[in-house]
Amino acid sequence: MAQLNIPTIAPTLNQVVSDIQTQFENQTIVYNAVTKKGKKDFVNGKGERIPSQFRRPTGITAGTEGFSFNPPGVPTWDDMYVYPAEVALAYELSERTIRNFNAGSEYTQIQGMSDYLAKIADALTKDLERNMWGDGSGTRAVATSASGLVFTLRSAAASGYGSTKGAAWIELGQQYEVMDASNSYAVLGQVTFTSKTATTATATQAFSGFAASDVGDGDLLVPAGGYTNFPRGFAYIVNNDTGTFQLASRATYTELKANVVDLAGAAITVSDFHQAVALLEIRGDSMEGAKSGISAWMAVAQHDALLRLGQNLKRFGGADSKFDGSFQSFGFGNVAISKAVDCDEDRIYFVNMQDVFCLEEKPFGVYDADGNQLRMKMGTAGVGSTSYVGAMGVAYQLGAYQPRKHSLIKRAMITGLPTQVAALS
Repeated sequence: MAQLNIPTIAPTLNQVVSDIQTQFENQTIVYNAVTKKGKKDFVNGKGERIPSQFRRPTGITAGTEGFSFNPPGVPTWDDMYVYPAEVALAYELSERTIRNFNAGSEYTQIQGMSDYLAKIADALTKDLERNMWGDGSGTRAVATSASGLVFTLRSAAASGYGSTKGAAWIELGQQYEVMDASNSYAVLGQVTFTSKTATTATATQAFSGFAASDVGDGDLLVPAGGYTNFPRGFAYIVNNDTGTFQLASRATYTELKANVVDLAGAAITVSDFHQAVALLEIRGDSMEGAKSGISAWMAVAQHDALLRLGQNLKRFGGADSKFDGSFQSFGFGNVAISKAVDCDEDRIYFVNMQDVFCLEEKPFGVYDADGNQLRMKMGTAGVGSTSYVGAMGVAYQLGAYQPRKHSLIKRAMITGLPTQVAALS
Protein backbone atom coordinates (compact mmCIF):
# COMPACT_ATOMS: atom_id res chain seq x y z
CA MET A 1 0.00 0.00 0.00
CA ALA A 2 1.31 3.48 -0.82
CA GLN A 3 1.83 5.53 2.32
CA LEU A 4 0.74 9.16 2.58
CA ASN A 5 3.75 11.00 4.03
CA ILE A 6 5.14 14.52 4.29
CA PRO A 7 6.73 14.64 0.80
CA THR A 8 3.49 13.58 -0.86
CA ILE A 9 1.36 16.13 1.01
CA ALA A 10 3.79 19.03 0.52
CA PRO A 11 1.34 20.97 -1.73
CA THR A 12 -1.23 20.96 1.10
CA LEU A 13 1.15 22.59 3.58
CA ASN A 14 0.78 26.35 3.89
CA GLN A 15 3.87 28.05 2.51
CA VAL A 16 2.47 31.44 1.47
CA VAL A 17 0.43 29.83 -1.33
CA SER A 18 -3.16 30.15 -2.47
CA ASP A 19 -5.81 27.50 -1.84
CA ILE A 20 -5.11 23.99 -3.10
CA GLN A 21 -6.71 23.33 -6.50
CA THR A 22 -8.46 20.14 -7.61
CA GLN A 23 -7.37 19.25 -11.15
CA PHE A 24 -9.99 16.61 -12.00
CA GLU A 25 -13.78 16.60 -12.39
CA ASN A 26 -15.65 14.85 -9.63
CA GLN A 27 -19.34 14.95 -10.55
CA THR A 28 -21.50 12.33 -8.80
CA ILE A 29 -25.14 12.61 -9.84
CA VAL A 30 -26.82 9.26 -10.42
CA TYR A 31 -25.57 7.31 -7.38
CA ASN A 32 -27.18 9.87 -5.09
CA ALA A 33 -30.40 9.98 -7.15
CA VAL A 34 -31.41 6.34 -6.67
CA THR A 35 -33.53 5.50 -3.63
CA LYS A 36 -31.60 3.64 -0.93
CA LYS A 37 -33.19 0.79 0.98
CA GLY A 38 -31.93 -1.38 3.83
CA LYS A 39 -31.60 -5.14 4.16
CA LYS A 40 -34.72 -5.83 6.24
CA ASP A 41 -36.19 -8.00 3.46
CA PHE A 42 -33.15 -10.30 3.08
CA VAL A 43 -34.08 -13.97 2.67
CA ASN A 44 -31.67 -16.79 3.64
CA GLY A 45 -28.62 -14.76 2.74
CA LYS A 46 -29.65 -14.60 -0.92
CA GLY A 47 -30.45 -10.91 -0.77
CA GLU A 48 -33.57 -8.90 -1.53
CA ARG A 49 -36.32 -11.21 -2.80
CA ILE A 50 -38.52 -10.01 -5.66
CA PRO A 51 -41.39 -12.51 -6.06
CA SER A 52 -42.70 -12.20 -9.62
CA GLN A 53 -45.45 -13.48 -11.88
CA PHE A 54 -43.95 -14.05 -15.31
CA ARG A 55 -46.78 -15.58 -17.34
CA ARG A 56 -50.57 -15.59 -17.33
CA PRO A 57 -52.66 -18.73 -16.88
CA THR A 58 -53.59 -20.33 -20.21
CA GLY A 59 -56.33 -22.56 -21.57
CA ILE A 60 -58.79 -20.04 -23.00
CA THR A 61 -61.55 -21.81 -24.94
CA ALA A 62 -64.16 -20.68 -27.46
CA GLY A 63 -66.87 -22.98 -28.84
CA THR A 64 -70.51 -23.73 -29.49
CA GLU A 65 -73.25 -24.90 -27.14
CA GLY A 66 -72.11 -27.80 -24.97
CA PHE A 67 -68.43 -27.31 -25.83
CA SER A 68 -65.58 -28.73 -23.73
CA PHE A 69 -62.98 -26.57 -22.01
CA ASN A 70 -59.36 -26.72 -23.08
CA PRO A 71 -56.95 -28.05 -20.43
CA PRO A 72 -55.93 -25.24 -18.07
CA GLY A 73 -52.35 -24.02 -17.94
CA VAL A 74 -51.14 -22.65 -14.63
CA PRO A 75 -49.53 -19.22 -14.38
CA THR A 76 -45.77 -19.02 -13.91
CA TRP A 77 -44.23 -17.56 -10.75
CA ASP A 78 -40.57 -17.30 -9.86
CA ASP A 79 -38.27 -15.26 -7.62
CA MET A 80 -35.56 -12.78 -8.44
CA TYR A 81 -32.88 -11.81 -5.93
CA VAL A 82 -30.67 -8.76 -5.55
CA TYR A 83 -27.55 -9.27 -3.43
CA PRO A 84 -25.06 -6.50 -2.56
CA ALA A 85 -21.51 -6.30 -3.88
CA GLU A 86 -18.79 -4.59 -1.85
CA VAL A 87 -16.49 -1.77 -2.95
CA ALA A 88 -13.78 -0.28 -0.72
CA LEU A 89 -10.83 2.09 -0.74
CA ALA A 90 -7.98 1.67 1.75
CA TYR A 91 -5.61 4.39 2.95
CA GLU A 92 -2.31 4.60 4.83
CA LEU A 93 -0.80 7.64 6.54
CA SER A 94 2.35 8.29 8.51
CA GLU A 95 1.92 9.56 12.06
CA ARG A 96 3.69 12.81 11.16
CA THR A 97 1.16 13.39 8.37
CA ILE A 98 -1.69 12.95 10.84
CA ARG A 99 -0.07 15.42 13.24
CA ASN A 100 0.27 17.97 10.43
CA PHE A 101 -3.34 17.53 9.34
CA ASN A 102 -4.51 18.08 12.92
CA ALA A 103 -2.20 21.05 13.56
CA GLY A 104 -4.67 23.68 12.36
CA SER A 105 -5.28 25.90 9.35
CA GLU A 106 -2.06 27.87 9.84
CA TYR A 107 -0.10 24.74 8.93
CA THR A 108 -2.15 22.82 6.40
CA GLN A 109 -5.06 23.30 4.02
CA ILE A 110 -6.52 19.92 5.02
CA GLN A 111 -8.32 20.51 8.28
CA GLY A 112 -7.80 17.38 10.30
CA MET A 113 -8.46 13.72 9.58
CA SER A 114 -12.17 14.31 8.95
CA ASP A 115 -11.29 16.56 6.02
CA TYR A 116 -8.87 13.99 4.62
CA LEU A 117 -11.43 11.20 4.97
CA ALA A 118 -13.88 13.39 3.06
CA LYS A 119 -11.42 13.39 0.16
CA ILE A 120 -11.18 9.59 0.34
CA ALA A 121 -14.98 9.49 0.28
CA ASP A 122 -15.05 11.73 -2.80
CA ALA A 123 -12.69 9.40 -4.68
CA LEU A 124 -14.70 6.31 -3.76
CA THR A 125 -18.02 7.97 -4.60
CA LYS A 126 -16.69 8.92 -8.03
CA ASP A 127 -15.92 5.26 -8.71
CA LEU A 128 -19.41 4.30 -7.54
CA GLU A 129 -20.82 6.82 -10.01
CA ARG A 130 -18.98 5.04 -12.82
CA ASN A 131 -20.41 1.74 -11.62
CA MET A 132 -23.92 3.16 -12.05
CA TRP A 133 -23.45 2.94 -15.83
CA GLY A 134 -21.85 -0.52 -15.86
CA ASP A 135 -22.90 -4.15 -15.97
CA GLY A 136 -21.04 -5.32 -12.85
CA SER A 137 -17.89 -6.34 -14.72
CA GLY A 138 -15.95 -3.33 -13.39
CA THR A 139 -14.77 -2.31 -16.87
CA ARG A 140 -12.81 0.94 -16.78
CA ALA A 141 -11.53 0.85 -20.37
CA VAL A 142 -11.69 -1.42 -23.42
CA ALA A 143 -8.44 -2.09 -25.28
CA THR A 144 -8.02 -2.28 -29.03
CA SER A 145 -4.31 -3.19 -29.01
CA ALA A 146 -0.97 -2.60 -27.27
CA SER A 147 2.48 -1.73 -28.53
CA GLY A 148 5.55 -1.46 -26.35
CA LEU A 149 4.16 -0.22 -23.03
CA VAL A 150 1.23 1.68 -24.58
CA PHE A 151 -2.38 0.48 -24.58
CA THR A 152 -4.72 1.95 -27.18
CA LEU A 153 -8.28 2.15 -25.88
CA ARG A 154 -11.67 2.25 -27.58
CA SER A 155 -13.49 5.58 -27.93
CA ALA A 156 -16.26 4.83 -30.46
CA ALA A 157 -19.90 3.79 -30.17
CA ALA A 158 -20.43 0.04 -29.75
CA SER A 159 -23.13 -2.50 -28.93
CA GLY A 160 -21.63 -3.09 -25.47
CA TYR A 161 -21.23 -0.39 -22.85
CA GLY A 162 -17.90 1.23 -21.90
CA SER A 163 -16.43 1.62 -25.38
CA THR A 164 -16.66 5.41 -25.69
CA LYS A 165 -14.47 6.47 -22.76
CA GLY A 166 -10.93 5.93 -24.07
CA ALA A 167 -8.63 6.48 -21.10
CA ALA A 168 -10.99 8.87 -19.28
CA TRP A 169 -11.65 6.38 -16.47
CA ILE A 170 -8.05 5.16 -16.13
CA GLU A 171 -6.54 6.27 -12.83
CA LEU A 172 -2.75 6.55 -12.80
CA GLY A 173 -1.24 4.35 -10.09
CA GLN A 174 -4.26 2.00 -9.95
CA GLN A 175 -3.45 -1.66 -10.61
CA TYR A 176 -5.59 -3.12 -13.40
CA GLU A 177 -6.08 -6.62 -14.68
CA VAL A 178 -6.27 -7.22 -18.42
CA MET A 179 -9.21 -9.53 -19.12
CA ASP A 180 -8.71 -11.60 -22.28
CA ALA A 181 -11.80 -11.31 -24.51
CA SER A 182 -10.61 -14.25 -26.65
CA ASN A 183 -10.39 -16.55 -23.62
CA SER A 184 -13.67 -16.06 -21.72
CA TYR A 185 -12.21 -12.97 -20.04
CA ALA A 186 -9.55 -14.85 -18.13
CA VAL A 187 -6.86 -12.71 -16.51
CA LEU A 188 -4.14 -12.04 -19.09
CA GLY A 189 -1.95 -10.07 -16.70
CA GLN A 190 -1.72 -6.99 -14.50
CA VAL A 191 -0.67 -3.48 -15.43
CA THR A 192 -0.25 -0.08 -13.75
CA PHE A 193 -0.17 3.12 -15.79
CA THR A 194 2.06 6.11 -15.23
CA SER A 195 0.73 8.43 -17.95
CA LYS A 196 -2.15 8.67 -20.40
CA THR A 197 -3.65 10.63 -23.26
CA ALA A 198 -7.30 10.76 -24.27
CA THR A 199 -7.20 7.30 -25.87
CA THR A 200 -3.93 5.70 -24.71
CA ALA A 201 -2.35 4.67 -21.40
CA THR A 202 1.34 3.94 -20.82
CA ALA A 203 2.46 1.29 -18.33
CA THR A 204 5.11 1.83 -15.69
CA GLN A 205 7.27 -1.17 -16.58
CA ALA A 206 7.57 -4.19 -18.85
CA PHE A 207 4.52 -6.46 -18.81
CA SER A 208 4.79 -9.48 -16.55
CA GLY A 209 3.33 -12.76 -17.81
CA PHE A 210 2.13 -11.40 -21.14
CA ALA A 211 3.39 -9.42 -24.13
CA ALA A 212 1.93 -6.43 -25.90
CA SER A 213 1.05 -8.67 -28.83
CA ASP A 214 -1.22 -10.70 -26.51
CA VAL A 215 -3.53 -7.74 -26.02
CA GLY A 216 -6.46 -7.92 -28.43
CA ASP A 217 -9.43 -5.82 -29.45
CA GLY A 218 -12.13 -6.07 -26.78
CA ASP A 219 -9.88 -6.92 -23.84
CA LEU A 220 -11.09 -5.22 -20.67
CA LEU A 221 -9.16 -3.23 -18.08
CA VAL A 222 -10.63 -3.84 -14.61
CA PRO A 223 -9.30 -2.91 -11.13
CA ALA A 224 -7.29 -5.88 -9.86
CA GLY A 225 -9.46 -8.68 -8.49
CA GLY A 226 -12.67 -6.88 -9.37
CA TYR A 227 -13.95 -8.54 -12.56
CA THR A 228 -17.70 -9.26 -12.14
CA ASN A 229 -17.44 -8.35 -8.45
CA PHE A 230 -18.55 -4.74 -8.80
CA PRO A 231 -22.12 -3.54 -8.20
CA ARG A 232 -24.26 -3.52 -11.34
CA GLY A 233 -25.60 -0.43 -13.07
CA PHE A 234 -27.98 0.65 -15.81
CA ALA A 235 -26.11 -1.31 -18.51
CA TYR A 236 -27.16 -4.47 -16.66
CA ILE A 237 -30.75 -3.49 -15.89
CA VAL A 238 -31.74 -1.66 -19.09
CA ASN A 239 -30.71 -4.41 -21.49
CA ASN A 240 -32.23 -6.97 -23.83
CA ASP A 241 -29.57 -9.67 -23.68
CA THR A 242 -30.25 -13.33 -22.92
CA GLY A 243 -28.12 -13.63 -19.81
CA THR A 244 -29.00 -13.97 -16.15
CA PHE A 245 -30.88 -11.08 -14.59
CA GLN A 246 -31.11 -11.01 -10.79
CA LEU A 247 -30.75 -14.83 -10.73
CA ALA A 248 -33.50 -15.33 -13.34
CA SER A 249 -32.80 -16.14 -17.00
CA ARG A 250 -33.74 -13.61 -19.66
CA ALA A 251 -33.55 -16.45 -22.18
CA THR A 252 -36.27 -18.30 -20.26
CA TYR A 253 -38.24 -15.21 -19.24
CA THR A 254 -38.07 -12.75 -22.12
CA GLU A 255 -40.39 -10.57 -20.05
CA LEU A 256 -37.27 -9.48 -18.16
CA LYS A 257 -35.77 -7.78 -21.20
CA ALA A 258 -35.86 -4.00 -21.28
CA ASN A 259 -36.74 -2.01 -24.39
CA VAL A 260 -33.78 -1.17 -26.64
CA VAL A 261 -33.54 1.11 -29.68
CA ASP A 262 -30.27 0.46 -31.55
CA LEU A 263 -29.32 3.38 -33.82
CA ALA A 264 -26.35 1.46 -35.26
CA GLY A 265 -24.27 4.64 -35.58
CA ALA A 266 -26.99 7.00 -36.84
CA ALA A 267 -27.38 10.46 -35.33
CA ILE A 268 -30.00 10.91 -32.61
CA THR A 269 -33.34 12.48 -33.58
CA VAL A 270 -36.44 13.48 -31.67
CA SER A 271 -38.20 10.57 -33.38
CA ASP A 272 -35.87 8.22 -31.52
CA PHE A 273 -37.18 9.69 -28.26
CA HIS A 274 -40.72 9.00 -29.45
CA GLN A 275 -39.74 5.43 -30.24
CA ALA A 276 -38.19 4.78 -26.82
CA VAL A 277 -41.16 6.27 -24.95
CA ALA A 278 -43.67 4.44 -27.18
CA LEU A 279 -42.04 1.14 -26.18
CA LEU A 280 -42.68 2.08 -22.56
CA GLU A 281 -46.31 2.77 -23.42
CA ILE A 282 -46.62 -0.70 -24.92
CA ARG A 283 -44.96 -2.64 -22.11
CA GLY A 284 -45.22 -0.29 -19.13
CA ASP A 285 -49.01 -0.39 -18.63
CA SER A 286 -49.09 3.39 -18.42
CA MET A 287 -50.00 4.55 -21.95
CA GLU A 288 -50.37 8.34 -21.91
CA GLY A 289 -48.74 8.43 -18.51
CA ALA A 290 -45.61 6.66 -19.74
CA LYS A 291 -43.61 9.87 -19.60
CA SER A 292 -44.50 10.46 -15.95
CA GLY A 293 -41.73 9.45 -13.57
CA ILE A 294 -39.27 8.71 -16.39
CA SER A 295 -35.79 10.22 -16.31
CA ALA A 296 -33.79 10.27 -19.53
CA TRP A 297 -30.15 10.01 -18.45
CA MET A 298 -27.59 10.92 -21.09
CA ALA A 299 -24.05 12.13 -21.53
CA VAL A 300 -23.29 15.73 -22.48
CA ALA A 301 -22.66 14.52 -26.05
CA GLN A 302 -26.22 13.36 -26.77
CA HIS A 303 -27.74 16.32 -24.95
CA ASP A 304 -25.67 18.60 -27.16
CA ALA A 305 -26.73 16.65 -30.28
CA LEU A 306 -30.39 17.15 -29.36
CA LEU A 307 -29.88 20.88 -28.74
CA ARG A 308 -28.27 21.22 -32.17
CA LEU A 309 -31.44 19.86 -33.77
CA GLY A 310 -33.14 23.10 -32.77
CA GLN A 311 -30.50 25.62 -33.80
CA ASN A 312 -32.05 26.25 -37.21
CA LEU A 313 -35.34 26.97 -35.49
CA LYS A 314 -33.96 30.02 -33.67
CA ARG A 315 -35.48 33.29 -34.79
CA PHE A 316 -34.18 36.84 -34.61
CA GLY A 317 -36.74 39.29 -33.21
CA GLY A 318 -36.79 42.66 -34.89
CA ALA A 319 -36.36 44.56 -31.62
CA ASP A 320 -33.48 42.40 -30.41
CA SER A 321 -29.97 43.85 -30.41
CA LYS A 322 -28.25 40.55 -29.66
CA PHE A 323 -28.45 37.26 -31.51
CA ASP A 324 -28.52 34.26 -29.19
CA GLY A 325 -27.79 31.12 -31.24
CA SER A 326 -28.14 28.69 -28.37
CA PHE A 327 -30.81 26.60 -26.73
CA GLN A 328 -30.01 26.00 -23.07
CA SER A 329 -31.96 22.78 -22.55
CA PHE A 330 -33.87 20.02 -24.31
CA GLY A 331 -37.31 18.85 -23.25
CA PHE A 332 -39.66 16.02 -24.14
CA GLY A 333 -43.06 16.29 -22.50
CA ASN A 334 -42.79 15.52 -18.80
CA VAL A 335 -39.77 13.22 -19.20
CA ALA A 336 -37.07 14.52 -16.87
CA ILE A 337 -33.94 15.24 -18.93
CA SER A 338 -30.74 14.68 -16.93
CA LYS A 339 -27.10 14.95 -17.96
CA ALA A 340 -24.34 12.82 -16.45
CA VAL A 341 -20.74 13.06 -17.66
CA ASP A 342 -19.95 9.39 -16.97
CA CYS A 343 -22.80 7.99 -19.06
CA ASP A 344 -21.61 6.34 -22.28
CA GLU A 345 -21.60 9.01 -24.96
CA ASP A 346 -23.64 6.87 -27.38
CA ARG A 347 -26.43 5.97 -24.93
CA ILE A 348 -29.59 7.41 -23.42
CA TYR A 349 -31.23 5.53 -20.54
CA PHE A 350 -34.96 6.04 -19.96
CA VAL A 351 -35.24 4.99 -16.33
CA ASN A 352 -38.37 4.74 -14.25
CA MET A 353 -36.78 6.01 -11.05
CA GLN A 354 -39.60 4.58 -8.90
CA ASP A 355 -38.78 1.07 -10.14
CA VAL A 356 -35.04 1.05 -9.40
CA PHE A 357 -33.50 0.90 -5.95
CA CYS A 358 -30.12 0.72 -4.28
CA LEU A 359 -30.00 -2.12 -1.75
CA GLU A 360 -27.49 -1.29 0.99
CA GLU A 361 -26.15 -3.96 3.32
CA LYS A 362 -23.37 -1.72 4.62
CA PRO A 363 -24.04 2.02 4.29
CA PHE A 364 -21.26 4.16 2.83
CA GLY A 365 -18.62 4.81 5.50
CA VAL A 366 -15.43 3.67 7.19
CA TYR A 367 -14.74 0.09 8.28
CA ASP A 368 -14.97 0.56 12.04
CA ALA A 369 -16.69 -2.55 13.41
CA ASP A 370 -13.93 -2.67 16.03
CA GLY A 371 -14.54 0.97 16.98
CA ASN A 372 -11.44 2.30 15.22
CA GLN A 373 -11.30 4.44 12.10
CA LEU A 374 -7.50 4.13 12.04
CA ARG A 375 -5.33 1.21 13.14
CA MET A 376 -1.58 1.05 13.71
CA LYS A 377 0.15 -0.91 10.95
CA MET A 378 1.91 -3.98 12.33
CA GLY A 379 5.28 -3.13 10.77
CA THR A 380 8.04 -5.45 9.56
CA ALA A 381 8.77 -6.81 13.06
CA GLY A 382 5.09 -7.31 13.86
CA VAL A 383 5.19 -5.00 16.87
CA GLY A 384 3.75 -1.83 15.34
CA SER A 385 4.97 1.19 13.40
CA THR A 386 4.47 4.93 13.02
CA SER A 387 2.13 4.24 10.10
CA TYR A 388 -1.65 4.00 10.32
CA VAL A 389 -4.11 2.31 7.99
CA GLY A 390 -7.86 2.36 7.46
CA ALA A 391 -10.48 1.72 4.81
CA MET A 392 -13.77 3.10 3.59
CA GLY A 393 -16.41 1.25 1.64
CA VAL A 394 -20.01 0.33 0.92
CA ALA A 395 -21.90 -2.90 0.23
CA TYR A 396 -24.78 -2.27 -2.16
CA GLN A 397 -26.45 -3.43 -5.34
CA LEU A 398 -28.61 -1.68 -7.88
CA GLY A 399 -31.85 -3.52 -8.54
CA ALA A 400 -35.10 -3.21 -10.46
CA TYR A 401 -38.53 -4.75 -10.03
CA GLN A 402 -39.74 -4.64 -13.66
CA PRO A 403 -37.16 -4.10 -16.45
CA ARG A 404 -40.01 -3.62 -18.96
CA LYS A 405 -40.54 -0.17 -17.45
CA HIS A 406 -37.19 1.07 -18.83
CA SER A 407 -35.81 1.85 -22.30
CA LEU A 408 -32.41 2.37 -23.87
CA ILE A 409 -31.18 4.17 -26.97
CA LYS A 410 -27.70 2.92 -27.87
CA ARG A 411 -25.05 3.27 -30.57
CA ALA A 412 -26.05 6.85 -31.35
CA MET A 413 -23.48 8.72 -33.42
CA ILE A 414 -20.86 10.59 -31.38
CA THR A 415 -18.69 11.96 -34.19
CA GLY A 416 -18.06 15.67 -33.68
CA LEU A 417 -19.82 15.74 -30.31
CA PRO A 418 -18.37 16.88 -26.95
CA THR A 419 -17.30 13.63 -25.29
CA GLN A 420 -15.02 12.95 -22.35
CA VAL A 421 -12.38 11.81 -24.83
CA ALA A 422 -12.72 15.07 -26.78
CA ALA A 423 -12.41 17.05 -23.55
CA LEU A 424 -9.12 15.28 -22.76
CA SER A 425 -7.69 15.59 -26.26
